[in-house]
Amino acid sequence: MTAHPLGVIAGTVVPGDGRGRELGFATANLALDGGDMPVDGIYAARVRIDGDPHLWPASVSVGANPTFDGDRDRRVEVHLHDVEADLYGRRLLVELVARLRPTLRFEGVEALIAQTADDVARCRALLGDRASADRSVPGGLQQGPELGARRE
Repeated sequence: MTAHPLGVIAGTVVPGDGRGRELGFATANLALDGGDMPVDGIYAARVRIDGDPHLWPASVSVGANPTFDGDRDRRVEVHLHDVEADLYGRRLLVELVARLRPTLRFEGVEALIAQTADDVARCRALLGDRASADRSVPGGLQQGPELGARRE
């Protein structure tokens, strides 16, 4: 898919709460370089790591985590599809391709996991992303067979 991005954000990966990894969808939490944050929601995106020309397919959450009481801080969390890597301190350039839905509060963790799996599947379809064992993996990153295998 060669859609023009809705917007581009960039930042450095910083430690998060580790919740995404615990739920099976590890995320890289970004400290943004500056500028405006996008509208809260879930996005399909393409990501460059440390300026490498390869674009990695990703699902991105922008906003607070309303399912977890007391978590009102807005943040950008990037789930790179099928990638295992320690990304702390690395710079990500995130091209937001499509907004899938607004941020929602779920009644429980199981509902959140089910919706996140659906979001990832929709992102894959929008981006033409398929897990591939022969994909070139730049910059020392390891491609993993499962989602969420990367450290958060």
